[in-house]
Amino acid sequence: MDKSLRNTLRSVVTQARKILEDAIQEQLQGQLGIHTNGTIEPANAMSHLSVEDQQYREQIIIHLEHIHAAGFTMRDAIAQLVREVAFTHLNRLCAYKMMEARALIRETVSRGLKSKGFLFYVADYPEDEQLWSGGKQDIAYRHFLEWNNAKLSEEIGVLFSPSDPANRLFPSQRVLDEILTLINSEELRDIWSEDEAIGWVYQYFTPKEMRDKARKESQAPRNSYELSFRNQFYTPRYIVHFLTDNTLGRIWYEMCQGKTQLKELCTYLVHRPDEVFLALPDSTEVRLAQQWLQGEDVPEPLPLYLAYTVNPYERIGNLSDGADEWINEHLQYLTNDQVSILKTQDLLDLLFFFHRKDRICDDTLDSLQEEIEVIRTELHKRVEAQHDDNRSQEELLLAPFFIPYRAVKDPKDIKILDPACGSGHFLLYCFDLLTTIYLEAYEMATPNDPLKQDYRTLMDLQRELPSMILAYNLHGIDIDLRATQIASLALWLRAQRAYQEMQIERDERQKIRRSNIVCAEPMPGETDMLEEFTNTLQPKMLGKLVQTVFEKMKLASDAGSLLKIEVEIKESIGEAKQLWLRRPKAEQLTLWSEPKDTPVQQSFADTEITDMAFWNKAEKGVIESLRSYANSVSNGKGFARQLFTDNAVQGFAFIDLCQKQFDVVLMNPPFGEASKPSKTYTEHIYPRTKNDIYAAFVERWLGKLEHHGILGAITSRTGFFLSSSQKWREEILLKEANVTVFADLGHGVLDTAMVETAAYCLEAK
Repeated sequence: MDKSLRNTLRSVVTQARKILEDAIQEQLQGQLGIHTNGTIEPANAMSHLSVEDQQYREQIIIHLEHIHAAGFTMRDAIAQLVREVAFTHLNRLCAYKMMEARALIRETVSRGLKSKGFLFYVADYPEDEQLWSGGKQDIAYRHFLEWNNAKLSEEIGVLFSPSDPANRLFPSQRVLDEILTLINSEELRDIWSEDEAIGWVYQYFTPKEMRDKARKESQAPRNSYELSFRNQFYTPRYIVHFLTDNTLGRIWYEMCQGKTQLKELCTYLVHRPDEVFLALPDSTEVRLAQQWLQGEDVPEPLPLYLAYTVNPYERIGNLSDGADEWINEHLQYLTNDQVSILKTQDLLDLLFFFHRKDRICDDTLDSLQEEIEVIRTELHKRVEAQHDDNRSQEELLLAPFFIPYRAVKDPKDIKILDPACGSGHFLLYCFDLLTTIYLEAYEMATPNDPLKQDYRTLMDLQRELPSMILAYNLHGIDIDLRATQIASLALWLRAQRAYQEMQIERDERQKIRRSNIVCAEPMPGETDMLEEFTNTLQPKMLGKLVQTVFEKMKLASDAGSLLKIEVEIKESIGEAKQLWLRRPKAEQLTLWSEPKDTPVQQSFADTEITDMAFWNKAEKGVIESLRSYANSVSNGKGFARQLFTDNAVQGFAFIDLCQKQFDVVLMNPPFGEASKPSKTYTEHIYPRTKNDIYAAFVERWLGKLEHHGILGAITSRTGFFLSSSQKWREEILLKEANVTVFADLGHGVLDTAMVETAAYCLEAK
C-alpha cells in the first residue's frame, strides 16, 4: 500500500472514529443516562426505555462496573467503553468489506441497505421482511448484521463475541450510512483484498496527534493504554519478510539441509556461498572433527572422521539412487587441479561417499588415496584460513560456514510467537511459510511418520491445514484487546484464502475452532465474585492457588508479555501440589475426571507427578468450574459472572502461553521507558535491560526459545552503541545468543515513528 493510499485510509479511519465515538457518547448520555463525567442516572429515571432497552442498559452498566473493578475511575471506564465499542464497530464493517472482496460472504456493506446479502436475508426471514416492507429497513438491517455477527462468532470469537458491549450500543442507520460511505469510497476500492489493510486500520485508529500529546505530557507511558498506542507502528512488509525468512525460514532450511522450496520463496533468506550442513555426530571422534572444521583448537582428525561429519544421503541420495553420477561429476575437479572450485560441502561429501563405497567394494580407499590427500590438504588450507584475522570482507563471506545438525520436526511441533503482536503482521507471513513447510513435510514423510498416520492423503491434510496452523503453530500476545481482535480476524481471513488457493469447497473446510492470540490483561477485579468462586472449588487448596494467580496477574496489562507469570506462580503451584499429595489417594483422584482405574489416574496418584502436569490438570479443573460458575443463575448475576469467567479464561490462556517454549519469536516490541505502573517490576526483573523496554523484550523471549531457536526483532538501533546498553550487548547478545543477521536501517522505517531502527536475528545458544 503506497503512502498516498495510506494517507487516504488514515483520513477515513480518523473521521470514522470521531463519528462513531460521538454517536456512542450521545447514545449513552441522551438515551441511557450514562454520562462521560462518570455519573449514571438511577434506573427509575429511565422510564422512557422499553423493557429490552432497560435490559441493554443494565448490561452496559455491568460492563462499566467490570472495567471499574479493574482499577479505572468510572469516568475512565466510560471513555474506554466508548473507544472500544467504536473500534469494534469499525473493525466489523471493515471485516465485512474484506470478506466481500474474498467472496467469503454475500454483499453485506458495500451498498448498505441495497446490499444483495441483505435482500436475500429478508427474503428468508418473514419478520424482517415485514419490517423492511413496512419502512423499517434500518431495524431489519441491524438484525441482518447481528445475524452475521452471530455466525462469525463461532470462528472469530474476539471480534464478534456475543458478550461484546458493541452488540448493545448499535449505531443508528444514519451513522452506519456515514461510515459506509467512507469505507466504500472509490479510492479505497482495491485495498480490501489486501491482508494488511486491517492492520493499517488498527494503526490509524489512534491519531498521531494523540501520540504526540501523550509524549509531550509524560516521557514514560502513564498506563497500558498509552504504552499501547504510543507504540502502534505497522511493521513494513519487507522487514516482516527479512526477519521471518531468517528465523522460521532459516530453521526449516537447516532442517531440510537446503532441500526446500523456501530457498527460493524466502527472498530475504541469508545463506552463505559455502555452507556446510553437518551431520549429527555419532562418536567423540566425529564431534571433534566437526570442531576442527570450525576452527577450534583440537588436533587435526583423520579423513575417516572428517568423512562422517556430514551425511550427503539427506541431500544427494544414496549410492544406489544415482550418487555415483554425482561422484563422477565432481571427481574431475580433483584430478585437474581445480579443487578450489569445489565447495567445502562437496569435499566432505566426496570423503563420505569414498568411505561408504569402501564398505561395499574391495580396495576402494587404496585406489583413491591420491584424491583423499587432495581433499585433506584443501580442507586443512581452508581451516587454517579461519585463524587469519586480516581477512577481507569478501574472504569472510566466501569462507566455509558450518551449520550444526538440526533434526526435522513434525510441523505441528514448530511453535512461533509474537509477544507484541499488534495486528498479526508477522504471523500472517509465517502462515504462508508454514503452508509450504507442511506440504514438504508430508511429501518427505515415511508411512510410519505421524503426519502420514494422521492424514492418509494429501487432500485430507489440506482440508485441515489452515486450522492446524492456527491451532498448533501461531501464537500472539498483546496488551491491547483491540489488537487481538484484529490479529484474530486477519489470521481467519488468511486461513480462508488458503482454502480458496487449495480449491477446498466451503462445505469441506475445517472450521477455525481454536487460535492462540491472547490479551495480556489482569484477571477480573471483582473480589466478591473471586471469593464466591474459589469457595466452590474442590479440593480446597485450589482456591488458594487461584487467588495467588489472580494476585500475580495484576500487572499483566502494564507489563504485558514481560510479566514472568510462569515464574511468579511456580512456587504456589509446587506448594499446592504438595498439599494435594498429602491428601488420601482417594481424595487426590478427585482432581482428575478420568475413571479411577485408568493407568492415567494411577500415574497421577504417584508422587512423581511433575509440577507442570499438576498445573495442567488443576487449570483444566478450574476452567471447567469457571464455566459452571458462569452458567449458575443464583443472585441474578448471570451476565456479570459471564464477564468474570471470560476474563479469567483469557488470563489462564495467557499463563499457558507463557509456560511454553518456542522455536521462533518475532516482534516489533515497544521501545522507550516502561509504563509507570510496571516500572518497579521491570527494573527488578530485568536489571540488565531496564533502560529500554525493547531490550527487556529481547532478554525475556530469548530465554523462552528452544535450543538453537531464533528470535527476530526490529527495534531502536541505540542498544548496539549506547554505553547504557553495554550489559545487554555483552551479557545477552554475545553470551546467550549468536547474532545471525543484522540490518542497520536508520530513519523512516516505522511510518511516522521518529526512531532509527535495526532489524536482527539472534540464535539461542
